[in-house]
Amino acid sequence: MSALPLAGALTRALLLTAFVAGAATTLSCNVNDYCLNCATGDGGTPGGDAGDANDGGDPDDATDGGPCVPTGAEQCDGIDNDCDLQTDEGTLPGVGDDCTNQMGACAGAKKVCTAGMLVCDRPPMPELCDLVDNNCNGSVDEGDPGGGALCGTNTGECQAGVNRCVAGTVTCVGAIGTVGGVAESCNNRDDDCDGAFDEDVGALGSCTGGTDVGLCELGALMCVGGAPTCVGRVSPTFELCNALDEDCDGSNTNGYNLATDPQNCGTCGTACSLTNAIEGCAGGMCTIAACETSFHNNNNMAADGCEFGPCTKQNDTEICNGIDDDCSGAIDNGITLPPSFCINVGQCGAGTEQTVGTDADADGSVVVCAGALGFQCAYNDPDVSIDASGLIQPETLCDGKDNDCDGAVDEGQPNLGQACDNAEVGDCRSSGTYVCDTANLNGAAVCSFTQVAAGTSTEACDGRDNDCNGTIDDGFAAGNLPGQDWVTIPGIGTKIQKYEASRPDATATSLGTLQTHVCSRTGAQPWTNITHPQAETACAAIGARLCTEAEWEGMCAQEPASVAGTVAGPADATAYVLIEAEQMAVRNGNATVPGSWLSAVIQNFSGASAMRTPDNNVSATTANAPANAPRLRIPVALEAGTYVVWVRMLAPNASGDSVFVGLNATTTTGSVNLGTLTTSTLNTWQWVRATPLTTVTLATASTQDINVWMGDDGVAVDAVVITRNNSTNAPPFDDKIWAYGADPKLPQPTVCNGDEYDTDAVAPGDQDGILATGALTSCFANGPTVGTSNGDAFDMSGNVKEWAAERSPGQNPLRGGSANNEVDGLACGLDFTLANDAFFFPNVGFRCCRN
Repeated sequence: MSALPLAGALTRALLLTAFVAGAATTLSCNVNDYCLNCATGDGGTPGGDAGDANDGGDPDDATDGGPCVPTGAEQCDGIDNDCDLQTDEGTLPGVGDDCTNQMGACAGAKKVCTAGMLVCDRPPMPELCDLVDNNCNGSVDEGDPGGGALCGTNTGECQAGVNRCVAGTVTCVGAIGTVGGVAESCNNRDDDCDGAFDEDVGALGSCTGGTDVGLCELGALMCVGGAPTCVGRVSPTFELCNALDEDCDGSNTNGYNLATDPQNCGTCGTACSLTNAIEGCAGGMCTIAACETSFHNNNNMAADGCEFGPCTKQNDTEICNGIDDDCSGAIDNGITLPPSFCINVGQCGAGTEQTVGTDADADGSVVVCAGALGFQCAYNDPDVSIDASGLIQPETLCDGKDNDCDGAVDEGQPNLGQACDNAEVGDCRSSGTYVCDTANLNGAAVCSFTQVAAGTSTEACDGRDNDCNGTIDDGFAAGNLPGQDWVTIPGIGTKIQKYEASRPDATATSLGTLQTHVCSRTGAQPWTNITHPQAETACAAIGARLCTEAEWEGMCAQEPASVAGTVAGPADATAYVLIEAEQMAVRNGNATVPGSWLSAVIQNFSGASAMRTPDNNVSATTANAPANAPRLRIPVALEAGTYVVWVRMLAPNASGDSVFVGLNATTTTGSVNLGTLTTSTLNTWQWVRATPLTTVTLATASTQDINVWMGDDGVAVDAVVITRNNSTNAPPFDDKIWAYGADPKLPQPTVCNGDEYDTDAVAPGDQDGILATGALTSCFANGPTVGTSNGDAFDMSGNVKEWAAERSPGQNPLRGGSANNEVDGLACGLDFTLANDAFFFPNVGFRCCRN
């Protein structure tokens, strides 16, 4: 990527920290040197440079590539013979010559270069039954191709034949009959050759004899065993009183009296059944003829029979003896209670009532008739324990009450209120005091700690034993604990830590002390004051590594918001509407113009990625492109007016430098070649408009498709602009400035923790403190899930600098801004600085990547 100058404030901030000893060597920076004038270049500019923002203008900065020795003109051998960074390109010896075998389907075969070898584009193929010499040996359909297999069926009355190649077509020869050829009849044979006998013959008419009156049925003739058989006949049976005509004589109830029959009272089958009674039937209603011995019909209702009993009447007046003396259905009812004699201390209450089973104050006691035991004192509180004789039992409950009514509370629990703990480990350990066990009031007092069962809490990367198994952060080595958060890098696919790396026990205000492994979680101070080798070791402990510069740049790149449906056109005659190529619908080609648009991460792309077709040296034309070439399409709502379409494209070579563009539905109308980029602009993004300068005029407002078809494969497209501005100047556009807050195109102070952001909003002065990672929620780079925290990586600029993977031993890139860099020093466009293995500083941290 291109190098941009470091901001002046960054330079000043770096110079202010020049107290660290050491000077730049020929390889990299010395300890605590910010590397403003390193002798070795950063490797980020192809072909070397005359000095950039990172090496202080050192003319010795050069690329790392090795030499290539030309061996002559390019050959079809998979080798870059002419050292132009391309393999087997252009016109090659032998390509296009006739192949030796020109017989049959091989006629017209030409030699092509494939995978570094000359091969024929029409090789011999296996012979087919099609009157064509497919194997190019001078004979047609020899060997009976496709023949030999059985055809037809040997099922039932049919006979199978054999497939033969006849006149270019595989034909069944010798078959007799086909499935379904002859209708099935009731003859115990498979006439239609489907593997079943006499199926689907159906009914053959009604049976003779019998009757269909009442429940009787005539039946039907069905095919059974190859002959018509009577099925389903129902004959007369004994008549029952059930409203059905079983004897088939036309009467449903002949022989039964529904008005007086207790077994069929009112309706057939209604048998009178009354409890403890002798039943009768009158007028079709069940009645009680008499009660059984010792039973009584006290409620004078027939429906529940003689409902009360057995009971032998002893007396006309009830007494307290547990017996229903008058057989009224109530025991000991209507008796007179004696004066109160109940205890009124503790749970026994403050008084008694002279009614059976009631308690006006809800915690006292009442005098009750205890049946054979006579009158007794009943205590309403269920916590008062009374034996069978009515005596209060000693206190056993631990409930804060005087349950034995002796004036003392819970006297059987001497340890109540004393300190205790749960004897667990890790986060499960807690303390409390002894209290009554609400789940078992009869048991001993229990400790009041908050119980956390070991293993029920999910282990997280936080320097604590969350699952209480005695091990802190167990499972950290896999890198998948909560607090080891990852997001996918757009266009690359590898994973990068969502937050700056932190120590396991770091908090929002503390760096922590544990260094066994690395976490990535919000709300923790980043792991700083760390050398490059130490950062590598920390990442390796969780199965990861330091991110490469390409991965860092890929995640740092701004990704625009998703486009759903139709895009709004330019608001006025000077406005530009930019559409990222990756947001356009992708249509692949077919065999005529093969290929497809694929996501590609190319230096200085904008958005999430660019779109590119594989470079197989294939081209399209204006005639076949709309129907067959890979296409990028997006609908745009336009007002009446004249429009121009621009495309930001990159040509990898002179044979991969064109696309077609159209503003229409699906036809070629308005589609023109964008022209061939010159050699001086190869591998460089260029804004190109249609050549010649073609415009499209709409008489009325309408929705039109912007179409971009592949002209030459290998070409890359980054973005499309539509405008009514007919200027020949390229559209206004900036590339790879990181997203800040509401306006992703403009760096904004105080959104990220740069020099402009004061970490103490109340205290005056310039504060450059380091914040907890993720503290500024607007300071993020977009991942594949745009606009949600799931796809975002936080603090990639504007909190601490971060180590990237080494370029070579001792050549360690540092990337990102820090709390003392001004906003212009926090952009993705800046190159990496270099430091050696011993360099560390309070504003230098890291984050890890993994595949």
